[in-house]
Amino acid sequence: MRLGLVTIGQSPRDDVVPEIRRFLPRGVEIREAGALDGLSPEEIAAHPPLSPERILVTRLRDGTEVTVDGEFIYERLQRTIEELGREVDLIGLLCSGRFPKLESAVPLLVPHELVHGFLTALLLPGPLGVLVPSPEQVSSTEEELQTLGIHAVGFALSPYRRGIQTRIEETALALRKREVAAVFLNCFGYGEELKRALVRSLQRPVVAVRLLFARALAELL
Repeated sequence: MRLGLVTIGQSPRDDVVPEIRRFLPRGVEIREAGALDGLSPEEIAAHPPLSPERILVTRLRDGTEVTVDGEFIYERLQRTIEELGREVDLIGLLCSGRFPKLESAVPLLVPHELVHGFLTALLLPGPLGVLVPSPEQVSSTEEELQTLGIHAVGFALSPYRRGIQTRIEETALALRKREVAAVFLNCFGYGEELKRALVRSLQRPVVAVRLLFARALAELL
């Protein structure tokens, strides 16, 4: 079985894919591609987000964080999926952001829809804390989940910047003050280490989109 993993940044995503691989059956061949592959930092910087709703945060090959415009990424993302679809049997998108309808010649797992289905199935006795990479994404994320009937309180925590341990402690304190019933890590940059740290601090369920996605892929494979 050949699995294609597409990032909205640059491939390979060695901060994400090894963790996902642990959940997959043996023998699965993974091929990676990125919507920003082949572009220089200057070319990427020429396409900043044009509104808060279009902000996407991702990582370049060297680990640098970049913020890009969703419409710009969408066009390149669609081409990347089409090209990768000629080589693999299944494609997974390494981004939980919202995009217009994507077309694929092979089955395509879109995390945004997976997240909506999971969160609407989860009934909580209190608010849901949601972590996103950028402060500019907090309001739009809260509003989007509110339309689904979910009482969400958003917090920004970039997984791609230094000093994250101190910021994790600050974020955990803010989550405790809001008395959240659970936490959702809404970025593929958030992995098991962050999840474990928040569980220890909050003693509440913490769900990472990366791990939810990995388990869904395992079902498909």
